[in-house]
Amino acid sequence: MKRFKVISLDMFQTLVNVQSRTSHVWRPILQQGYSEELAAELGALLLGHYYLVYDRVRESGKFNTTREIYKESFNKVFLLHSLDYDTQDAVDILFAEHRLAELYAETEHFLEQITQEYPVCIVSDTDALMLPDFYKKYPIQLFTSEVYKSYKNDNHNTMFNDVIVHYGVEPGQIIHIGDSVADVLGAKKAGITACWINRNQETWSSEVAPDYIVTTLDEFYELL
Repeated sequence: MKRFKVISLDMFQTLVNVQSRTSHVWRPILQQGYSEELAAELGALLLGHYYLVYDRVRESGKFNTTREIYKESFNKVFLLHSLDYDTQDAVDILFAEHRLAELYAETEHFLEQITQEYPVCIVSDTDALMLPDFYKKYPIQLFTSEVYKSYKNDNHNTMFNDVIVHYGVEPGQIIHIGDSVADVLGAKKAGITACWINRNQETWSSEVAPDYIVTTLDEFYELL
């Protein structure tokens, strides 16, 4: 008998590698001042500001779309580096590049396998316009923060709770895999089994530990 009845997946850095598009985001913004080193530095700075804004909004109990969070984050980076570029245009570039993010080598085969064996959903803190559309080839249900006006691991935890209601199974019969602390804490808060995909050999930073740790989707499939 299968241990799990539903598979829940994060999107970015779980199924696709957003970092593969960093240079494409910053080249049109920096123009003649572009270098790979500067693009990497500003990409990391942008992500850092994104999480600061995201955490502030989440803890306040309010909701901002991913577009709104990134617009504020770009504004902070541009001010720090005296960059004269329209923040809305920068967000449009970022969204377009997220849609073009490369699938990890094992993603397609993994999805072909699990969608034949389990009900599968994607749970993502994102706006729909940011998502690559490859998942539409598969029978996958989508849950996004934009629709639910709620983030993973916020006070409401609406998306994970709705996953449970949608499938009508016990929370522990669902397993969610993702790369972030919010993936693990939000899933566990709802009683869902949590798996951390640690592709970069990082150190877990929360007192609440994931139920499983893997480094690839193939490892995840094996534990199923």
